[in-house]
Amino acid sequence: MSSRLVMLERDPADIPDNKALDTGVTVLAVCLVVVSLGALAKMPLNAALLHILLVTAFSFLLFYGLVEMPRWGAWGRGIWLGAISAVWVADMAISPVAVYWVFVLFFVYLRAFNDWRGLLWVVAGLATAIAIQIPVGVTLGGVMGPTLSAVVVVAINYAFTTIGRVSREREALIDELLATREQLAESEREAGVAQERERLAHEIHDTVAQNLSSIQMLLHAAERDLKATGLSDAEIEAPMKRMEAARRAASNNLAETRAMIAALTPAGLREASLSEALGRIAQDFATTGDMAIEVETHGEAGSLPMRTEAGLLRIAQGAVSNAVQHSGASRVRVTLNYEPDGARLDVVDNGIGFDVAAQAGKPSGLGHLGLDAMRSRAAELGGELTIESAPGGPTALSVAVPREVAGATPGRGVEVDGLE
Repeated sequence: MSSRLVMLERDPADIPDNKALDTGVTVLAVCLVVVSLGALAKMPLNAALLHILLVTAFSFLLFYGLVEMPRWGAWGRGIWLGAISAVWVADMAISPVAVYWVFVLFFVYLRAFNDWRGLLWVVAGLATAIAIQIPVGVTLGGVMGPTLSAVVVVAINYAFTTIGRVSREREALIDELLATREQLAESEREAGVAQERERLAHEIHDTVAQNLSSIQMLLHAAERDLKATGLSDAEIEAPMKRMEAARRAASNNLAETRAMIAALTPAGLREASLSEALGRIAQDFATTGDMAIEVETHGEAGSLPMRTEAGLLRIAQGAVSNAVQHSGASRVRVTLNYEPDGARLDVVDNGIGFDVAAQAGKPSGLGHLGLDAMRSRAAELGGELTIESAPGGPTALSVAVPREVAGATPGRGVEVDGLE
């Protein structure tokens, strides 16, 4: 449980995930430890034993910390850096070769804290490496060496950090683009399915349903003509029963045809008008988002193509979903206006708003997938989607579509009027 809390305290951006740099630091550390042990040949026995102990402690703290550091919080990393720096200072008092460890420590400081705190540690390490030389005399090389090392390490860390950030942004962009492509493909598929369902519904209405209705009317006419022949009831009983059976079969098939036509209507509009379907969506989102969502309808509801109604319904659904998830609004109003030449849908919220120009300037798919999908759907309907907003709010989304859509047959859904 405690390890999980430590993980929650750590800022993921604080310790960049860069295995290549960690590998380089490890190789450099091993080389410097080997060089440090090479100094044992010229040291007295007591100093040599203490040097071995300090090199061992430094190596253990270094490699253990590089592995476990991502699990520690800021305080844990600070204590670790203090301990390893103390061992380094102690060994410099015994072996001058230990001053070269500062090159590794510069990397370690910036790996532990990749911000101003890491730079402060680098400055402190540089000052220590120079100050330790004061008793024996500070030289230009003794100052320039650690200073140039610090500058090189800071530059390398900055380069690796920038490369890692760019790689993560590119990876996120690729993911967004793939998601956008899938969403647009799904949108196009839904639009194609809706258009094909509409076409099939009208084809069935204009062929099968009309023919079945015609058969019924012809059978009614045949019954009247048969009764007008003057034949007795006994003589016309048999043909009348057959015509009644045929008329009943045609009626049953017509009922099944009506059911097929109804099934081809989009689910949200199958048993309700567009206004009622918008009301249901608003009620669902109001419950989920705990906000007030109003739906208003103005004008006389005309016959819009099924594809147009389905598209407006999806756009409203996406707009309200965005408002619930991102706007921080307490109130949303959805307005449907029926106009002589088409329809207009407006979705307005009192949320925090956003910079429309900045959002539109992003690469396609980066952060505005829903808006791209709604724009594409409006364009497919022959309309145009506009957004008005600014930081601080409110936000207004509006889409106007024409009554006639290329490739769509006018008429809300399909009804078999006057067919019995």
